[in-house]
Amino acid sequence: MIDRRTLLAAFAVSLAMSSAPALARRAHSKGGAAKGGTWDGRWAGAWGGKDATAINVSGGRVVSYEYGGQTNPVSISRVTPKRIVYNVDDIVVTLIRSSADRAHATIKTSQGNGVAELVRQ
Repeated sequence: MIDRRTLLAAFAVSLAMSSAPALARRAHSKGGAAKGGTWDGRWAGAWGGKDATAINVSGGRVVSYEYGGQTNPVSISRVTPKRIVYNVDDIVVTLIRSSADRAHATIKTSQGNGVAELVRQ
């Protein structure tokens, strides 16, 4: 006869083995894997759909942004799995990740605000 501890242990192992693939699928389908991960790369788009821009992320921080044909360094940024915020003078840029390779960006300046859809290249 199998004792109660052996039966419970066998059940726990069986449950763990059968649940792992389901948990991985669930995390991916809810965007856990797709939205997470590194931001590293070049995120390009256009402010207001017309003014080209790109944000360069390396090592988990914003290193530069591109606008008006020039690349400008960024010394301070805050990067989380879902959001990036950085300031340059009176400009505040926020990126919110919508998928592994897409982000919605907002810019706030003393001269006005704007939005852009960025794609990692």
